[in-house]
Amino acid sequence: MSQPMFSIVIPTRERHRTLAYSMRSVLQQDYPDYELIVQDNCSSEETANVVRSYRSPKIKYNRAAYTLPMNENWEQALALCEGRYLFFLGDDDAMMPDGMKLAASILERAPMDVLMWDKYTYWWEDALEPSVAGRMFLHTTHNFQMLDAHALLQSYYDWDLGFGSLPSIYTGFTSRELVDRVTAKTGKYFYVGAPDNYTGIANAYLGRNIGKFERGLSIGGNSGASTGCAYFFRSKGARRRQDYHSEEGKSIAEIIHPALIPSVNLEVNWADIQLRAKEALFPDDARFQIPMAKMLTAMAANINRDPESYDETLSELRQLCVKYGVEQASLPVPPRVHGEKPKLQGLIQPPAGGSPTLAVNCLEAGVHEVASAARLASALLPELVIQ
Repeated sequence: MSQPMFSIVIPTRERHRTLAYSMRSVLQQDYPDYELIVQDNCSSEETANVVRSYRSPKIKYNRAAYTLPMNENWEQALALCEGRYLFFLGDDDAMMPDGMKLAASILERAPMDVLMWDKYTYWWEDALEPSVAGRMFLHTTHNFQMLDAHALLQSYYDWDLGFGSLPSIYTGFTSRELVDRVTAKTGKYFYVGAPDNYTGIANAYLGRNIGKFERGLSIGGNSGASTGCAYFFRSKGARRRQDYHSEEGKSIAEIIHPALIPSVNLEVNWADIQLRAKEALFPDDARFQIPMAKMLTAMAANINRDPESYDETLSELRQLCVKYGVEQASLPVPPRVHGEKPKLQGLIQPPAGGSPTLAVNCLEAGVHEVASAARLASALLPELVIQ
């Protein structure tokens, strides 16, 4: 058989309910040249039953013999990938119906190390944050540009951009050549830290030509079992974090870099991966340093991301200020926000200008899972043809 254009990998553990829809979104693509790898991290038989129910020759299914740390489970999947470009899809995420077709149209005209995109967002009905449950958020832009990857990475290390701006294997198609280049540097592609964040740093540093398509080729689904959301909404995600730490075989004190403090705060965890990635990939490159005062400013600015954990975050902010000699008075810490968050719907114009976001009430539209949300998004957005 010839080498497929795309390898789509879905790593999963005990999420057979959402996995079924993630797989459906891939298998219903209007593009034939791909393979789908389901990398099962020692789940119950229900996961295997979901995979078998599709009876597709495009599926490769691999089940780990015992529970692996997340990075090791993702690494196992690489041995099964035969595609020219790889993309890791969350087991509560979905491909957009035209995702592979649009990507192939671009990559056939201009091969590159990474074709990344801005994901759309869908919040499952059991999402940890009630105000967004059953909602989908769409941007309407679809510009394309080639990126200066090192400048992008510098902005990330300077805390001027978030990690979603990085060309990770979770937000774009990454060439097999770049995966092999990163692997040659450290011995593993998913070497350390959260695999999406780390590969974004590695791809940006070692990638030679990286393009960004603003059109979402996938939709990020946030279910109640989302590991990222368990950190984002820290007061609501304790159970999922406990399971994750058990799967990793490490406590939070063992996970976080000793230059920081043990914390489940999102900014602290991002700084942890920045530090570990620098040590692994470019320890002597002076361009990429973490300005801790700016990291703490970001931590303070986002203190109301989860108001219920305001006091814990404030305490950790004070500890880090002492550790790094930063005057807490120099950080603008917003007062605690009280009350329920509003449920958004319709066209939302950002206060500082820029492109609007469309907030869609999927429940009202009768949409209850991510594959159907992706089809609804496709119906709402302009149809694109790459010339």
